[in-house]
Amino acid sequence: MRKSMKKFLPILILFFLLTGTLSAQQLATIDEVIKSAARGVEEVLPQRTLVAVINFASPAEAFSDYVIEELTGELVMGRKVTIVDRRSLALIRQELNLQMSGDVSDESAQAIGRMLGAQSIVSGSLTDMGTSYRFRVRVIDVETAAIRTQVSLNLQKDAQVTFLLSGNLPSTQAPAGTAPTTSPTTAQPTTPITTTPLIEGTLVPGNSLSDKLIWLQRSAESHNTYILEVSANENIAPHTFEFRGGINITVVLRGIGANRIIRLRSNGTMFTVNSNVIFILDNNITLQGHNGNNGTMVYVNGGIFKMNAGSAITGNTRSSGEGGGVCVNSGTFEMNGGTISGNAASLGGGVFNKGTFSISDGIISGNTANRGGGVFHYGGTFTMRSGTISGNTAREYGGGVWMDEPFAKNNGTITGYTSDQTNGNVVKDTDGYILARRGHAVWISENLRKETTAGPMDNLSYGGTRGTTGSWDN
Repeated sequence: MRKSMKKFLPILILFFLLTGTLSAQQLATIDEVIKSAARGVEEVLPQRTLVAVINFASPAEAFSDYVIEELTGELVMGRKVTIVDRRSLALIRQELNLQMSGDVSDESAQAIGRMLGAQSIVSGSLTDMGTSYRFRVRVIDVETAAIRTQVSLNLQKDAQVTFLLSGNLPSTQAPAGTAPTTSPTTAQPTTPITTTPLIEGTLVPGNSLSDKLIWLQRSAESHNTYILEVSANENIAPHTFEFRGGINITVVLRGIGANRIIRLRSNGTMFTVNSNVIFILDNNITLQGHNGNNGTMVYVNGGIFKMNAGSAITGNTRSSGEGGGVCVNSGTFEMNGGTISGNAASLGGGVFNKGTFSISDGIISGNTANRGGGVFHYGGTFTMRSGTISGNTAREYGGGVWMDEPFAKNNGTITGYTSDQTNGNVVKDTDGYILARRGHAVWISENLRKETTAGPMDNLSYGGTRGTTGSWDN
């Protein structure tokens, strides 16, 4: 018996060694690698860093959709970093004709990050290793383009991965850029990208946008429309649209060939729109601010400002003051499309309004303020006919909207953290703690506030003869 045991002992030892080695090298499931990747991202980023999950390169859109959605969810649940609203990202991807499953250059990803106002961007890739896959995720700093970290993990070829790579989406998986539907009243459809007719007018001559603005100031005549076409990214000084002695002058700014980014060269307001001027931000154009600025991007001072589909205002963080993206002192702001995202101010991270403000389409998201993360409505009128206000943050009151003047909402969506912890507007303090009873969606007073999502069918009209003076969620 002893001889038999001695004979088989080397075989037993070899067996345990082999099985132990195989156990240590066990491949992970897709959900396990996503969770590990999320923790790896969080380890290298400071608290409350604004992050955009840009793309994941793989052979199938369904696989990339799943990874991005689940990775975003893991980062949101981790509550260390702040995630850019998915609808803003989807809109910019569509405008730039970028696929989530395709390769995106570091330069393009960095440009998208700037458009969204993000501080860091996350992208990834999948490589077939034969018997397994290599799953990689990396983090890039938007400002410096430096790679903060790269997480590489081994992914097993199981049934779930095979199914996703076959090009099918699970029935419970919503397409990227849409929010999960919790009930008929809280459904959050994506804002469609509409194509506006090409505006006709006089093409302004010049080699640069700065040259064209100088020509316009000298030569514009009353009752005319002038087109400023931009074919490259440019830096400009603050500019005021004012034509003394002239009336009814329309100025249209649009990009040619691709989305063009206009950056502010110094502190100040990029464009001031005075009386008798209509300024239109048209297709393929992004106004890019910077941190610590002392001015807004567009200041409406008696004139009319319009945003159309394909335009964006982003990345302007005011050190103090009103309206990180747009400030309406007097006059009119018509948002007919586009995005206002990644801006910050003391009051109205996205928009501050004391004039006439209306939203017929477009997205206001990822903005931050003490009061009115998305919109601070202090005077005049505010009308919401469609569009989306989501993913904004206030530190005191009104994550989505703060107001004390007439407001008419008969369509559109204003999200609230209480019913949507992924895309909801939220009120939370500087330490990241969620504050209850502060109006995550809308704040008017302690007795009139909205904490949950108000969808297209929810009428929040307020003030004058428009409607409710009672409670919403208090």
